[in-house]
Amino acid sequence: MVRREIMQLSVELTKKLDMLASFLKNKKIIVAFSGGVDSSLLAYLSNKYAKETLLLIAESDLNAIDELKEAKDFAKKYNIPHREVGLNLLENKEFIKNPENRCYICKKELFSKFLAIKQTESYNLVIDGSNANDKKDFRPGMRALDDLDIESPFILFDINKQEIRSLSQHFHLETYSKPSSACLASRIPYNQKITKEKLEMIGQAEKFLKRQFGLKQVRVRYHKNRLARIEVHPEEMKKILNQRCFRQIKERFKQLGFVYIAIDIEGFRSGSLNEILDEL
Repeated sequence: MVRREIMQLSVELTKKLDMLASFLKNKKIIVAFSGGVDSSLLAYLSNKYAKETLLLIAESDLNAIDELKEAKDFAKKYNIPHREVGLNLLENKEFIKNPENRCYICKKELFSKFLAIKQTESYNLVIDGSNANDKKDFRPGMRALDDLDIESPFILFDINKQEIRSLSQHFHLETYSKPSSACLASRIPYNQKITKEKLEMIGQAEKFLKRQFGLKQVRVRYHKNRLARIEVHPEEMKKILNQRCFRQIKERFKQLGFVYIAIDIEGFRSGSLNEILDEL
């Protein structure tokens, strides 16, 4: 069955998919699911090849409401069992300090909850969608996965982001072209306190920019003194570079509580707040 479905893929990617399918076969799998391009493909493949699959979705103030809805919609569309797991990191005193290992603290707490479900409900594995490219970036959350023995099949079989998009398109998943995303806390510079108010302001600001101007890849970074630094993909920058858009952005952002508003001329880049890590 695998051979017939992957005829259009390269020989190398076909081999990787074969190994991944064999890895999943006859296992009861829990997938850490966010609805992003990586975890969506992993959820689809697990549902296709594993004995049983359960998607666990973190319900948290750190996640945009639209992304939670999209994750649940995906699970329903492909008829994959799923469950929301509450995560209140704003009660974690270390996390809200926003240290450089913030992602480690988050992943450790979240995946510990997933492992507890694995144990009580007799699943074989908890897996996540980290891919081969993630090993090259500053990602302290990866250490938490290692500490908890969470399997990352895309890393195990050296499948990178572009290959994930190719496989997603091959299997006709609508997520194949979905922009990368990250939790809202990643918009706040390290060592600046994370609060519910800041997260809500960021979430509403990004929601406005996407819906009002049709932006697909955008981040609103929250800096000191209520300064919003807007990062837009360079190819989409022209959508907001006019006086009419400036007025609309200013009006909405002021309503949300921002005092200063800036557009970053370098545009969107993933993990831009990591650029000053050496100075911290």
